[in-house]
Amino acid sequence: MRESIFARQKALLGPEEQARLRAATVFVAGIGGLGGFVAEGLTRFGIGGLVLVDPDRVSPSDLNRQILYTAKDVGAFKAQVAKERLLAIRDDLWVEAWVQPVSERTVIPSQTKVVVDALDNWESRFVLDELARKAGKYLVHAGLSGFFGQVTTISPDATSRLKDIFAGAREEEIPSAVFSICAVLAALQVQEVVNIICGRGPRLAGRLLVVDLEHYGFEMVPLVK
Repeated sequence: MRESIFARQKALLGPEEQARLRAATVFVAGIGGLGGFVAEGLTRFGIGGLVLVDPDRVSPSDLNRQILYTAKDVGAFKAQVAKERLLAIRDDLWVEAWVQPVSERTVIPSQTKVVVDALDNWESRFVLDELARKAGKYLVHAGLSGFFGQVTTISPDATSRLKDIFAGAREEEIPSAVFSICAVLAALQVQEVVNIICGRGPRLAGRLLVVDLEHYGFEMVPLVK
């Protein structure tokens, strides 16, 4: 059964690429609207290991967009619920659930191939970016507001940092988010992670993909280091 899970993608990913995914670990920071989709997508793609980092508990307002949780999970820690859900999809998956915030003291495991930024605030994102840089890892970022969002990949040594790209960015007092934008942005993050791990290269390094689901617009913006 384990191998048959990937039967429909064999024409798109060769044995070597599938083996690379199985041997790789991805660090996902934030297991909410973006991170839940990312973690499940990577699990279904065939990733070998995930480190899930989130300090929060499931709340009713999460259920409009956070795919890993149901009403019975309200009050439980997101990282722990996510781990159980993902192992129910693939019992050969290696998963660690860290119930903690991202901070300067966070240590990205050495076996990590790619870091995913699925956080919901700029302060934590900038800290994660610096952690990824010091660890020499690619960071695949996404952020959103309402029906709009963006995705980019930060190289440890060849692109601008998040704090430079989004200098002056401010937090929303009450962040707005819907299922559709979370699903689209997270799918793009998953594909970018797969591209990196499979040796196809980061397609979004030095470029910002801006997504507008209100008017169905996608724009690629070059970034100057």
